[in-house]
Amino acid sequence: MEVKHWQHSADAIRRMLEDTDERSLIQIFTDGSKREKGVRSGTVFLKSDLHINNMQCRLNESCINNQTEQLAILTALRHTENMQTNEKTVTIQADSLITLDALKNSNTHTFLIEEIRKQLIEMTSANWKIKL
Repeated sequence: MEVKHWQHSADAIRRMLEDTDERSLIQIFTDGSKREKGVRSGTVFLKSDLHINNMQCRLNESCINNQTEQLAILTALRHTENMQTNEKTVTIQADSLITLDALKNSNTHTFLIEEIRKQLIEMTSANWKIKL
């Protein structure tokens, strides 16, 4: 079988990153940090501008800041997939340009970036519309 129009996962991610026309009822804010007080990632979930959940993770000191940001996004996606909701459109607000650029770059294959891509593709197949 010849595959002519195979879409690379980074191309699909690129469209998700660029498609920001409409506002989702579900808004997710992610952040990660590495400081003297420790290494952490966090996620806040809003639905119709009301706080519905938040998650915090303390991470190993060997994690770098980019990994904390990526883990926050991956955790948010996994939690979102398991939410009991009919609303399948989600906007994830992430402030890590390095992570967002890595998701768009088809030459970047770090473990967490690949896991985020897999999760996005899986959720898209299950009719989720995710905007980053």
